[in-house]
Amino acid sequence: MDKFGFIVHTVGINEFKKFWGLPGFIPGFLIKFFLKIIPPFKLSEVKQFTAKPGREIKGYFIGCPLIPEQMVKLSEKFVLKRIIQSAKIAERLGAKIVGLGGYTSIVGDKGSSVAGSVNIAVTSGNCLTAWSATEAVLSIAEKQKIDLRKSTLAIIGASGSIGSLCARRLSGNFAKVIITARRKERLEELRQEVLNSNKTDIVIFDDIHQAIKNADVIIVTTSAPEALIDLNELKKGAIICDISIPKNITETSKRNDIISFAGGLIKLPFEVDFGTKTGLPKGVIYGCIAETMLLTMEGNFINYSIGDKISLDKLDEIGNIANAYGFKPYLGEKNG
Repeated sequence: MDKFGFIVHTVGINEFKKFWGLPGFIPGFLIKFFLKIIPPFKLSEVKQFTAKPGREIKGYFIGCPLIPEQMVKLSEKFVLKRIIQSAKIAERLGAKIVGLGGYTSIVGDKGSSVAGSVNIAVTSGNCLTAWSATEAVLSIAEKQKIDLRKSTLAIIGASGSIGSLCARRLSGNFAKVIITARRKERLEELRQEVLNSNKTDIVIFDDIHQAIKNADVIIVTTSAPEALIDLNELKKGAIICDISIPKNITETSKRNDIISFAGGLIKLPFEVDFGTKTGLPKGVIYGCIAETMLLTMEGNFINYSIGDKISLDKLDEIGNIANAYGFKPYLGEKNG
């Protein structure tokens, strides 16, 4: 039986307290201290399920006990060591591939060092995450009767793997594309890539708030551990897709004229017992988990969505595999 592993972490102190049932009065600094010294561990077992007739798989969730704030502020060497330790637990449990969830896919060289430190395949799941988000955006825009050929797309965090994939996949559909991120040199590279493939008007903005001000569709995919965007900044009728974990959108007052939804999610065609709470609606999982599952179901145990520059061919490939198994983008949009 083929097995997979998937590395998870808590998105914040409050979530950590809730998950483990800890009293609210325990100070955050104390929890952060213990998170630094607790080693990675097997969090849960994903019960075996049928991938295709006559073939079953199972998996494990591996807990990497650090929160996003720590993964950003602690030394890269320390954080990377923790992630590798987590991956090695999956390897010892018999997994043939391990998925990097949340910030574990961002630290260092985005999975390449982890892949070089274990004897199993590694993926970040970024291809399926980007595929799901872009498919959802196109589907919702069609439902809203938005003419994308006259619309502006803004991608926040476009220098990252997911942001870059989204920009390259969607740029040909829009009249104008705005990209912004902290890594300016990568943005210029991305701009040239887009211009080489189509005639879309693509511009680089330094300021996030100016970037989203007049955009009709916004995709947010950043590694910021706090909210960066207020829904009140958006133009009337805008669509905003937030792929970031933790979420990068906040709302100070109700907006019923826009569509805001969590992107990069997948609706499963069958039930799977993950052995732990995912915090998502029943039958819905993160694209990064789904990609790890799909590669296992296919028996495709190769390093997949790792590194900065991921080919669009991989996005199309994993999207086709997802469709073949009935994995669909989750359109759990909500107004305001």
